[in-house]
Amino acid sequence: MKKVLLIGSDGMLGGELKERLEKKYDVTGTTLATLDICDKQAVINKAKEVEPYFIINCAAYTNVDGCEVNYDLAEKVNGLALENIAEAANLVNATVIHISTDYVFAGDLDINKIYTEDMEPAPVSAYGKTKLLGEQNVSKAEKHYILRTAWLYGIRGKNFVKTMLKLSKERDEITVVSDQHGSPTSTTTLCEIIEQIMEKEPEYGIYHSTCEGFTTWYEFTKKIFEEANISTKVKPITSVEYKSMYPASSDRPTNSMLSKEKLNNIGIYPRKYEEALKEYLKEELK
Repeated sequence: MKKVLLIGSDGMLGGELKERLEKKYDVTGTTLATLDICDKQAVINKAKEVEPYFIINCAAYTNVDGCEVNYDLAEKVNGLALENIAEAANLVNATVIHISTDYVFAGDLDINKIYTEDMEPAPVSAYGKTKLLGEQNVSKAEKHYILRTAWLYGIRGKNFVKTMLKLSKERDEITVVSDQHGSPTSTTTLCEIIEQIMEKEPEYGIYHSTCEGFTTWYEFTKKIFEEANISTKVKPITSVEYKSMYPASSDRPTNSMLSKEKLNNIGIYPRKYEEALKEYLKEELK
């Protein structure tokens, strides 16, 4: 049984992934309380203790607006710490799987186009800049996979779907941005992609890893309510209107659409976002 060191095993993604991987692998999970990834020696010691085949990093500072005001912390956790993980992986000859984000791009690509893995990153937000630094640092691991995801939601954490369900109980009408495009991705779908990467061990590098299909936050909200039989009205607004309502919020990408062609080429076909949402809501609405 291959050993896995799963960093961030109590988060929205890490918690679900741990549960799934334990059926096939010998998994050692770490949390913020049990491993400080910013402490190089601690990371190296943990890697030497576990001697994992895979090191999977699900730990991140994901509060996009928070990163703007806590840049130093975001840089440490999302960026600098990845050098520690890469060094530890090289010492024990482990393969690193690191979760990154669409925010490494500017998000201003024409919406008739989609981002491919070979396009030049150009982050505009603090979150995107620190995550790109993390990608650059984790690339120092001789064996590494960088999985860029987007619009992630799951049973275990705070997320967009839960927020919309909550607001629907409090309001007759809610306003949602209608000019930002992407692929809502369930943690279950991302776990499935990670598991297949672990099984197939394709060529090292970057793989865009989201659900199949594209939509907007507005259309996605309508889909959530339709599936959950909720009658709350959804009113579309532009990003500019949203910004005037919440001036302190960080600018969000207009285009978060990531190509899945590279995944498809290695025989991995993520499920459609509509199907993933349906499955998620069955669990969430129990």
